[in-house]
Amino acid sequence: MENHMKEEIYQRYLETSIYTDVGMYRDFILSLPNDIPAIGMLVCDQITHPSMYFTEPSPYLEDTYYGKFTSYPKHRFKNEDELYITAISMIAGILRLDETGFTKNRDVTKRITVSCRQASVLFSAILKAKGIPCRSRAGFMDFGDTGDSYMEHWVNEYWDYTENRWVLADVDGYYEYEYRFGYSQFDLPRRKFVTASEAWLGLRKNTLHKKLDVFSPNPLEGVCEYLFMDFHALMNNEIFYSYQPLYLRGGIQILNGNELRELDMLAELLTTPDKNMKQLEHLLATNEKLSVLTNNTQNIYHDTFQ
Repeated sequence: MENHMKEEIYQRYLETSIYTDVGMYRDFILSLPNDIPAIGMLVCDQITHPSMYFTEPSPYLEDTYYGKFTSYPKHRFKNEDELYITAISMIAGILRLDETGFTKNRDVTKRITVSCRQASVLFSAILKAKGIPCRSRAGFMDFGDTGDSYMEHWVNEYWDYTENRWVLADVDGYYEYEYRFGYSQFDLPRRKFVTASEAWLGLRKNTLHKKLDVFSPNPLEGVCEYLFMDFHALMNNEIFYSYQPLYLRGGIQILNGNELRELDMLAELLTTPDKNMKQLEHLLATNEKLSVLTNNTQNIYHDTFQ
């Protein structure tokens, strides 16, 4: 890629969205460490993944990082994703629970309870505010090191000017990959992450030889949701899980062959997003199927008044 094109890409991922803007908290964010792994660990220290409250508690995690999960207030949601969709709301929620700042190894009672998309958005917001190009990515992660199974997940890519590459990072929990596998969760091997476009094309062409753990009963439909989330994230619009194209409200089973091939084309462009950025931007600007979204609340209003 030519230097001027690279500079355009850097600048794009310094820009913020409604989700990654830090607003009035800019000075606070700038006061945080500049070291990227240190920032990543601080993000981990402020959140608890909702799965922690729906699985058998780990004494090791409780003793090392969180404190007792049973101390979590019963009146709080065990999944607060809908409360904390933007970086500003997450920062406000964290400081409301402990106004001393982003503290290390917070007790679970002082953490917000959010999942991977929120963690990725917060990390992107912090790095962008500090002048480091960063973007969220939606796809599928191998949480072990065998490549046997890939689960729905959001991660980050940040630009390393020294090594001239996008670095893959995961700030959603304490994975201890360095101890377990010899690499950092803030510089992950590419083999650990299957992009949504790779998964879509692999399923469509029957060439994906990896097991995907998808919450949807229809794997292609579940991957389609991630395809749109990744597309919008790359467009600096890190949409929430339930925000999906209006035309797909009825599910992908309503699509005809031409419409499925349109999604194939989108996936092909997303396999090399930097190279195809102009085409992706054009699609977002001109194709309402890709840009007009709906959500659960809007669907309720539609069903009530239509």
